[in-house]
Amino acid sequence: MMIQYDHMLLQMLMVLFPIILYQALMSDKRMDKNIETAYWFAVCAIAICLCVIFSIKIENGIYLDLRMIPWFLAFIYGGPAVGILVSALFIVIRFLTGGAGMIPAFIIMFVCCLIIFQFRSLFKNWNRSKKIRMSVFFLLIISYSIPYIGSLMLDVPVTKTRLVIYGVYIVSNAITVWLAVYLLESHREKMELLNEIRKNEKLHVVGQMAASVAHEIRNPMTSVRGFVQLLSTSPTITDSEKTYLSVCLMELDRANKIISDYLSLGKSFDQEKLRSVNLTWIASQSVKSLSSYALMESVEVVDDFDDHVVVLGIPGRVQQMFVNLIKNAIEAASPSGQVQVFLRKREDYAEVMISDNGIGMTSQQIENLGLPYYSTKEKGTGLGIMVTLQIIKEMNGTWTVQSQLNQGTQFTLTFPLVEQIGHGVHGDQGRDQGDGSYGSVEQVEGPRASVKDKEHDLVSTQ
Repeated sequence: MMIQYDHMLLQMLMVLFPIILYQALMSDKRMDKNIETAYWFAVCAIAICLCVIFSIKIENGIYLDLRMIPWFLAFIYGGPAVGILVSALFIVIRFLTGGAGMIPAFIIMFVCCLIIFQFRSLFKNWNRSKKIRMSVFFLLIISYSIPYIGSLMLDVPVTKTRLVIYGVYIVSNAITVWLAVYLLESHREKMELLNEIRKNEKLHVVGQMAASVAHEIRNPMTSVRGFVQLLSTSPTITDSEKTYLSVCLMELDRANKIISDYLSLGKSFDQEKLRSVNLTWIASQSVKSLSSYALMESVEVVDDFDDHVVVLGIPGRVQQMFVNLIKNAIEAASPSGQVQVFLRKREDYAEVMISDNGIGMTSQQIENLGLPYYSTKEKGTGLGIMVTLQIIKEMNGTWTVQSQLNQGTQFTLTFPLVEQIGHGVHGDQGRDQGDGSYGSVEQVEGPRASVKDKEHDLVSTQ
């Protein structure tokens, strides 16, 4: 029995090559979700087959190979369905191969399948370094368990040569999974950075355009609106003509609001000092201001706020963020739906959850959130969500979206807490918070969105 270094190195290459190929193919774009799932199944299945073919033979029917790495990657990056299919494929291949080591291999695979689901749920929330460390640790445990359990069940004596082979096998697993996860996470971070750069470039263009044309557009619009109002009071026009003038006023107001959205994106708030704001009070006022709108859309709004949650922000901008998200949730849940607004105080951060049971979004729509001019509404501009995400960034917050078609959508926002001094931070009883009273919020009137048009194009209110 010899240490088959060539087979082990070949297996490492077979596991890593599809990852390098994936990065080369997706260097500057994203793969369709279904195609990506099929890709991971294909490469992981092929890798497992090749690992079994070029495995290290210990005795007749007892083999060592790197099959657990493509199995691991199938679950983590391909998803549960891909992982289960790859596991089933391995069972079939191992059954056809046969031998004394078949039963221990099945037992280890079954136990690992039970554990990987919990590991996968935690994996998504870790940073890159922790993902690498925990993946190496996980594969070290598995690669140690395979020869250990096999030796116990088959009563195989452990010689010095076997110990060396087992050591090489365990180290090969650790090195290969470290390289695989490092490459994949580095690629993911690179893609996120590129997307962020593209979004920032588009925001910069929008801001420059807003600064250059808003004044010139608003001046003639103000004159036009004044003359239209004068015409609407004339006693010589008919009722139908008054209706037409009313529509003109409404459309002028909508155009003015779009300009305000552009100005909000173009304006820099970096020099405006953030101050302590009572998030509980602002969230409560936002829900109250939209209660009539929710009633008009036949939507129930349920709220539950922890007391006196204080964060850093600009009060008017914070309320604009809440109104954007809640109003959008109401439109998505209409008619006869429900919107939930929760505010929780955690150890060192505030957590805001705004969810609805409306039409939901696809993964592609979630990915496009925040892009200029992206909207699924007939008259949407896509500026509202851009304003909202800019406000979250100003407050040093984070945001995540979970959504399924016909199931609903949940926005989860987190903001760092600030130390609370005294009991009266920014008017628990509705006192002025530096930007004026926020007891009411202007609502944008307009035609009711159809079901197709309610897919989370946030409309900013100024």
